[in-house]
Amino acid sequence: MKILVSLFLLPLGLLLLALATLAWLAWHRRYTGGLKGGAGAGLLSGVFIFTVLCSLPATGQLLQSTLAGMIHGRSLNDPSQTQAIVVLTGGMTNAGPIGWLPRPETVQRLMVGYELQRAIDLRLPVIISGGFTQGVQAPSEARLAAEYFARGRSEITPTELEEVSTDTAESAVQLAPVLHQRGLKNVLLVTSDIHMPRALAAFRARGIDPVPAPAITVPTERGLRAWLPSVYGLQLTSAALTEIYGIIGYLLQGKIAWADFVYAPLEIKV
Repeated sequence: MKILVSLFLLPLGLLLLALATLAWLAWHRRYTGGLKGGAGAGLLSGVFIFTVLCSLPATGQLLQSTLAGMIHGRSLNDPSQTQAIVVLTGGMTNAGPIGWLPRPETVQRLMVGYELQRAIDLRLPVIISGGFTQGVQAPSEARLAAEYFARGRSEITPTELEEVSTDTAESAVQLAPVLHQRGLKNVLLVTSDIHMPRALAAFRARGIDPVPAPAITVPTERGLRAWLPSVYGLQLTSAALTEIYGIIGYLLQGKIAWADFVYAPLEIKV
């Protein structure tokens, strides 16, 4: 699914798809004397303009801010009521000779998780969720992330690993029974801000109503740079679109319901 999204639904993929379409039309000679009537040129121009717009940091920032603005969930009046902290990993990368390393998203999320633990109670369990996304020949994302931070933490700091899930929905499936069995209701959920709405919905669909504790990733680019096309802007827009497609995919696959995504706090009757 992620591969298909990357190839066909992100800006660069759409541009390549348009070029491939034009090449196919030309090869079949559907247009005599080139691209008759400017239809092909119009298609290419439209996709090119779309790609340029998507490469503006301002566009990516707007989309990401919109996603972050959709974070609605519970809050705890007293942080000491927290019973556990769940951190969702954000991928890892093969660094060649030095082996696998957690991606910056994973590092940032876990930093937030451990900082929350330090601020609230060092005895709080931090549950890191992330399985063998790169196959069994590579370590699980959860174990890699835990080992990355192990040297700087005290032995009193408890860390648990969930190493089966390979995506957000599976994390909810794997962790929901554990949290229910332990009677853990006040759980902080840590993930990137743009990923938080989908993550919250996935856990709510499994009967868990976590408290959002997002790692802030939405940039605040200002001035002229925000309106100049760049690879950075394309990365921002692609990340936002990937998350939007993820939400749509979860809804279509029945992994979440619209009621899980659009959260309304339950009214407590006195």
